[in-house]
Amino acid sequence: MILFLDAFVSTWFQFLTLSRSTQCNHHRNKSPLGFIKNGPYGGPEENFRHYRSVEVKHGRIAMAATLGMLTQQTSRFDGFISPSHNLKFDDIPNGLGALKAVPLEGWVQIAVLIGLHEVIIKQRPGKAPGDFGTGYFGVAMDDQSAKQLSSLSAEVANGRLAMLGILGMFASEIVHNGEVLAETKIFG
Repeated sequence: MILFLDAFVSTWFQFLTLSRSTQCNHHRNKSPLGFIKNGPYGGPEENFRHYRSVEVKHGRIAMAATLGMLTQQTSRFDGFISPSHNLKFDDIPNGLGALKAVPLEGWVQIAVLIGLHEVIIKQRPGKAPGDFGTGYFGVAMDDQSAKQLSSLSAEVANGRLAMLGILGMFASEIVHNGEVLAETKIFG
C-alpha cells in the first residue's frame, strides 16, 4: 500500500511541477499511472485531442455564462424578449430562475442556434484543439510560437476556473433559495 501511495504521489508531483510548455505534451511522455493504453477515440493522442477540444469548448461556454451571470446583475435590455407573450427582459429573473420564465419557443430558438453552430463551425484538421481558424480577436496565430502556446494554456486555465465559477454561482443560488449572487450585497 505504501509503495502504491508513493508511486501515486510522485507521479502527480511530477505532473504538477512540469513547466507550461511540457504540460501540453505530457500525454506523449507517459500515461497516468500506466492505465490508459487506448480509449474510445483511438490511441492516447487522439483521445487527448478529443478531450482537450471538449474541455476548450466547455471552458468557452462557461466563460460566457460567468460573464452573463455577472452582467445580468447590473444591467438589462430594454424591450421584449417575447412580444407574443408580452414578456419583457425585466420580467426574466436572473440565474436558474430564467429556465422557467423563458417561453418554450425561446428555448427552441436557442437550441437551433447552438445546433447550427455545431454543424457549421468545425475544428480545423491538424490544428490545436479549439482552433477554428478565426484567430484571437482577428489576429491569426498559426506559427506555434511561444505566444500562441501561452495563450492556449491561459485559455484552458481560465476555462477551468470559469467552469468552477459558474457551478459555484448555481450552487450559491440554490443555497440562498433562488437569490442570485447573494454574496455581492456586501459590496454595495
